[in-house]
Amino acid sequence: MEALVFQVSRLIISMAIKRALYTLPVPSTDFTREPYYDGAGPRPTIHFGYKRNQIQFVGGIRFERVLCANLRAESCCTPWHIEGVYDKLVEIEDSGWVRDIVKDMVPNLRGKTPLHHYMIYMDSAGCFEVIAAAWETLAEEESELH
Repeated sequence: MEALVFQVSRLIISMAIKRALYTLPVPSTDFTREPYYDGAGPRPTIHFGYKRNQIQFVGGIRFERVLCANLRAESCCTPWHIEGVYDKLVEIEDSGWVRDIVKDMVPNLRGKTPLHHYMIYMDSAGCFEVIAAAWETLAEEESELH
């Protein structure tokens, strides 16, 4: 019975639509600072660093009202976690993960905030997935890191 449930859930995942929202400013293979998820504070962020025209920059993707976050190591990613999301932030439309989280929420909080399932794969880091109300890019800043 467990195998059947697993197969059904994988089928549902594979039919979900990945809608592209943002492409990284440089390929993640060119990052000079490995990407990491900082879940501290009210606005969790994926940070990364890169060089462009011999200048070091830091950037990131910040999320608003995060309910869940997951990092899947590169060695544990399936094609689903890479295809269409390599260096691209996407929204997983009609996400089963969002439905599960909403179902588990306190009833009087359900539907108060729109929730989105965001996903991005970055080379050497893996696949970041976040359920949040919204996202934004950090302003590109020059960095002292070399």
